[in-house]
Amino acid sequence: MIRALCLLLLLAFPARAEQAGALTLDPGSRARDGLAAGALVWVHFFARDLPAPDAPEIARSLAAAGYDIWRFDRAGGPDPLEEGAQRLAAGTKALRARGYRRLVLLGESRGAFIILVALREPGLAEAAILAAPAAHGRSEERRPQALADFAAALDRAVPGPRLALFLFQDDAWDPDPAARAALFRAAIARLGTPGLLVDRPAAPTGHGGLSEPEFLARHGACLQAFLDPGNGATTLTGCP
Repeated sequence: MIRALCLLLLLAFPARAEQAGALTLDPGSRARDGLAAGALVWVHFFARDLPAPDAPEIARSLAAAGYDIWRFDRAGGPDPLEEGAQRLAAGTKALRARGYRRLVLLGESRGAFIILVALREPGLAEAAILAAPAAHGRSEERRPQALADFAAALDRAVPGPRLALFLFQDDAWDPDPAARAALFRAAIARLGTPGLLVDRPAAPTGHGGLSEPEFLARHGACLQAFLDPGNGATTLTGCP
């Protein structure tokens, strides 16, 4: 009787997903804290509704290498960059308090731009992967501001994390890929930290290139090598 009652209570009140500040443990992962190789935080593109977009296959690949997957889910409203960056930074501090020694941030589109803004926070993460950062739409009129905000975020970034930037061909949200690549190179030189630039590879293409099947096949091994804490090389040559 008691066991049946407990089962009914569990069904009526399902377990809440594990939290670390504004971050939520991915349903397919389990929190091992200090026993894990690290925590990968998926910062998705803009989503009007929850559930938010699934993490891409590269995240699952890192999970297989010992990382726990956490999510920074946002939905509805303007999805503000400044507030988002502050909440993300608070979340990574909460992960460190749980015992994670290595944090990797993975952002796509607006999620990548939120990470960009948060790079001004000391101790934010050990690495950040920025895929097609975007936060200003596709109109010609917004392109100068988009480029200026991209440059300003890199100017405010503090030394620390390894930074990887992926720019894709045929990305209608990219205001000027050549200019952004040059700004990224200059930022890496100023910061003195390892940087990986993948500038308009042959595949995948389009704004959502991170989620295409070719991404993991073409760039997964190179990206994992770059994220390896034992790899002290600084490279801007990109993945194949």
